[in-house]
Amino acid sequence: MRPVAHTRIDSVQVPMAQVFAFLTSPGRMPDWLPACTGVEYEAPLKRGARFTAHFGERVTEFEVVDFSPPATFGWAERGERNGYKTFFRLDGKGGSTALTIREVWMPRSLGAWLRGHFREKREAERRLSGVLERVRAMESACRPVERTL
Repeated sequence: MRPVAHTRIDSVQVPMAQVFAFLTSPGRMPDWLPACTGVEYEAPLKRGARFTAHFGERVTEFEVVDFSPPATFGWAERGERNGYKTFFRLDGKGGSTALTIREVWMPRSLGAWLRGHFREKREAERRLSGVLERVRAMESACRPVERTL
């Protein structure tokens, strides 16, 4: 069975290193990960590290499966959405960053594949758009204040 994948690509007017630091700081994840209310972690993120995220009453464990500063970061979910993987790719262009977010899921049955391909598509688009909106909020906070005399 083929995996179900959803991808969003956009750019933000913030340097790549700053965007990578924002996305990979576990303490900042509730600022950009939709519905995330808190993150528990023991050490800085690296490949193989695990952390726990709270989404209200739901708790999910994540394992970092890709970590190549400042360009790529990815995790696999080990909780309710077991089998989901999310990858972030950053490409710097001057003072801005092209951000690609890709969610990949390997369904275990034809029914799950159909559900993931059609119904989950809207939810995935909402999740990925939510991440981009929150990263844009970070973009606004990073802009220098313009002063008028």
